[in-house]
Amino acid sequence: MSAWQRLSPLDGPADSLNIESWIHTSADGAVRHYPVRVTNGKPFDVLTLKGTNLTETRDYIAFLRRTAAILYAPDAPRRTVAACPCCAAETKSHSRQRFSFMGIPFHRCDSCGHGFVLEQPAESVLNTVFADSEDHSATYVARESLEARMREIITPKVEWTAAVYSECHGRNLRSSIDVGAGGGHFVEGMRRAGLAATGYELSRASQRFAAEAFGIELLDEDFLRAPTESVDLVTFWGLLEYIPEPRRYLDAARRCLEHGNGLLVVEVPRLDCLGTAVQAQNPFAIARHMDPTSHVNTFSDSSLATALVETGFVPVAAWYFGMDVYELLIQAAMRLDDATVVDRLADMIPALQQTLDLGRQCDDLVLAAIPST
Repeated sequence: MSAWQRLSPLDGPADSLNIESWIHTSADGAVRHYPVRVTNGKPFDVLTLKGTNLTETRDYIAFLRRTAAILYAPDAPRRTVAACPCCAAETKSHSRQRFSFMGIPFHRCDSCGHGFVLEQPAESVLNTVFADSEDHSATYVARESLEARMREIITPKVEWTAAVYSECHGRNLRSSIDVGAGGGHFVEGMRRAGLAATGYELSRASQRFAAEAFGIELLDEDFLRAPTESVDLVTFWGLLEYIPEPRRYLDAARRCLEHGNGLLVVEVPRLDCLGTAVQAQNPFAIARHMDPTSHVNTFSDSSLATALVETGFVPVAAWYFGMDVYELLIQAAMRLDDATVVDRLADMIPALQQTLDLGRQCDDLVLAAIPST
């Protein structure tokens, strides 16, 4: 069993950027220190992207509940997760149920803290749902919020990634592959920055959107079986939570970065956050984050770091941010049946969310890593 610790100031992170030492003790007792550049917070106008229409939110929740009923039907094909998807600890003796969302139990690994659905829909069923579903892709292919998403979400990610790459390798980033590219926004962001970029995406709705909105042809091949292409950067923005076996994708990314100047950037939902606690109090009103129709994995910092080092990566940078306060207000508005709650309290979101981000109680983590030598 491996273990992690972090060295940070006793009074907590006071700044949006600092350097921490992440200390890993492997199963054989070897200890290694990783200096990690940590960024806390990402200001953005969440209401511009998400809105406050409770009718639309309830409709989407109803869609997800119908999807869950299909995916987790008693006669639907299932797979039992025998080993933790991140640290490979045996789940029967090293995990326990911690939450239930939409009636679907989520377990937590006792060894690395990883969260996962123990009895999952078969991978072929999940892939078919995402490839064919227009509704699951709706958030990422909305035209009315396209430029807002590019400005508020994508550009900061491009800039952060390019800065981390330059700091690690002493030269500018040139080429990238984005796996699980959604509507092609990050690929477009990279191209707007003058960088070569390719994207892989299974959803046909997302493929069409990328072609129509950006003139980008996303690849619908299986990244795990695609010919190895040597690039500077591989990104998994919100992908590994969908994948029953995330380490297979980390292995595939490692093969693309064998030349030694590579960087992997992974964005995942965090289990330990206010957003999880809020949704646990409203487990049948889930529209994002702990949604069991798509997120069969939810990560701890330790579980993601473990998966990375055990597949040949060295963590170098982390970025903490989230939408927990927005989630709290949306859930409150639905409970009170009052759509004005979010608008009336929206001015509180930036300061409250920044506090959560600084305190690592936010629902999102981006972790960057380089191939180990």
